Amino acid sequence: MSGGKGTRLKSDIEKPLFKLRNKPLIKYVLDNVKGSKFIDKIFIATSPHTPNTKKYLNNENILETPGSNYLFDLKFILSHFEKNSKKDTLLFINADLPFISTKIIDNVIEKYFDFNIDSLSVMIPTDIFKKLNLNYSYDFNGLVPSGLNILRSENIVQDEKIYIMHNEELAYNINTLNDLSMANKSFNKLFD
Repeated sequence: MSGGKGTRLKSDIEKPLFKLRNKPLIKYVLDNVKGSKFIDKIFIATSPHTPNTKKYLNNENILETPGSNYLFDLKFILSHFEKNSKKDTLLFINADLPFISTKIIDNVIEKYFDFNIDSLSVMIPTDIFKKLNLNYSYDFNGLVPSGLNILRSENIVQDEKIYIMHNEELAYNINTLNDLSMANKSFNKLFD
């Protein structure tokens, strides 16, 4: 998912292309998704808000969404894939999660199949954000959405299982300059 406006970063640079240690955020995510043993094909959802991201990706496997908001774009994507099959499994990852690792991705996919459910939403306890001095936008009973979800390729309300993870890497969702600063400070610890 790389079609958001990224207004909280207060920059002319599109959020997926915003750099952490001279590397675009989306590149971190793509590198780790490509390393997964479960991923067959990667599609990048862009929008009219991210034309430079689309160019950066050389238009390869781009799915252009309306860019209205996250949920609307998610429904748009589900409808798109539903036309081909209602049985595919789709992993959604936000382009602003630079520390998400292949190991985390594979762990989440394995849990999804173990649970034998329609959809899986990965959440992180608010305590982790507080420990790392990071802000979060949403709090659902002490849990924060991570930006990592799995759904079937069907645009319907799906039975959802919440999977709570305590991985600090998932708390580094780069929405603000403070998030970027904190990610820079933690970079060596998380990548060593």
